[in-house]
Amino acid sequence: MQREFRDRRIPIIIVVEGWNASGITKVTGELIQFLDPRGFSLYSTGSPTDEERDRPLLWRFFVRTPPKGRIAIFARSWYSRALAEKVTGIDWKKAVKRSIAGINSFERQMADDGTVILKFFLHISAEEQQRRLDERETNPLTSWMITKGDWDFHKQYENYLPLIGQFIKSTDCPYAPWTVVPATDEHYAVLKVYSTVVRALEKRLAKIKDRGDGSGDREKRQEIVLPGMVPVRRRSEGDVTYSDAEYTKLLSHYQEKVRDIQYLLYKRRIPLVIVFEGWDAAGKGGNIMRLVRLMNPRGYDVVPVGRPDQTELDHHYLWRFFLRFPRAGHVTVFDRSWYGRVLVERVEGFCPETSWKRAYREINEMEESYVESGGGLIKFWLEVDKDEQLRRFTDRQNDPLKQWKITEEDWRNREKWDLYREASDEMLARTSTPAAPWTVIESDDKRFARLKTLSTVIGYSRELFR
Repeated sequence: MQREFRDRRIPIIIVVEGWNASGITKVTGELIQFLDPRGFSLYSTGSPTDEERDRPLLWRFFVRTPPKGRIAIFARSWYSRALAEKVTGIDWKKAVKRSIAGINSFERQMADDGTVILKFFLHISAEEQQRRLDERETNPLTSWMITKGDWDFHKQYENYLPLIGQFIKSTDCPYAPWTVVPATDEHYAVLKVYSTVVRALEKRLAKIKDRGDGSGDREKRQEIVLPGMVPVRRRSEGDVTYSDAEYTKLLSHYQEKVRDIQYLLYKRRIPLVIVFEGWDAAGKGGNIMRLVRLMNPRGYDVVPVGRPDQTELDHHYLWRFFLRFPRAGHVTVFDRSWYGRVLVERVEGFCPETSWKRAYREINEMEESYVESGGGLIKFWLEVDKDEQLRRFTDRQNDPLKQWKITEEDWRNREKWDLYREASDEMLARTSTPAAPWTVIESDDKRFARLKTLSTVIGYSRELFR
């Protein structure tokens, strides 16, 4: 079955959770014995590294999701980390609810992308857990495995029991089902996990073969939910015209403010993502250059987004962007972004209609989760008039120093102006949310556009620091 899932390019995620000393190592060790080691990755999840602490909870797991045709086995996972990291503080109950919502979104997105997800919880009683902890602690060869944290967790067994039950009940979904495994008998636990995996994969293969198209019952798992539409006003002309002196003075002042903001972000350990989308030749590059002109280059990264390579195509489309999200205190600027899913991929037919329609909800969930985790997110749409775009295209084509900026693809895209207009209208309307609203930058006048971009970053950051 591993070979067949590889040939059909279907990824598999297997999660093994459970109480401390419940046999997670034993089960995962047995599970991989007859797998081709070239086709799976085993992740033993412990405390996060410094880099992982600087990211949202799910980041370290999203970047480890398997490419098409591979298996990822998590010996402990996002569930253990959610319990360890979120059950603290005054508002821990709200944090747990947010974690559950984020986990459900994450798993649903993986399943909608074709991933098979199987989850196991190894259950033992408090008495059995104490017996195993005592046994390991008194054995010189295994005593190193038992820490004060294990005993502290054991003492809170009865308090954690209903909380773990809440996690399991709230995240037990048809596309990512839980199997609770009685694990007092280790042999039984291994056989239960093995047989459940075998049956689930056989069932999926049977459905795939019945359909004959490799999709199984993916579209039945989750109905496409389209977010509501809130029309976003689009204009290409600004309200103000700046003289040379006014522009130069304001530009310098705003850039100094942005530099100060960068240092304050670093001091307060707040990550900031800035997204630039817009028409070809709208001025994204010029805006970005002015934005970062005085910023410390060690604290920001500009990510130019082009066509995905094969490794990126083998993962969920958001995967390559998660890889580049900033650490706490750093800034990442995306020159184009995940919105390509609902723009160029939609218009050019690079993905099925069901995929780009699902993307609106997936993007909103991702952005909301990122903001709720403490990150900042600013989204710019650069709007230019169709005639102004033509003037800039012609200028680039006739200027030897600018010819590298214009390609045949730019001209082809221009011929589909109306299709891109329709797609961008819907994109703005469905993804401008309270957590991550769009800011339209009127870009016929480059000076106005650059100053508005800088002033928007400054104003947003003031609100972020409150």
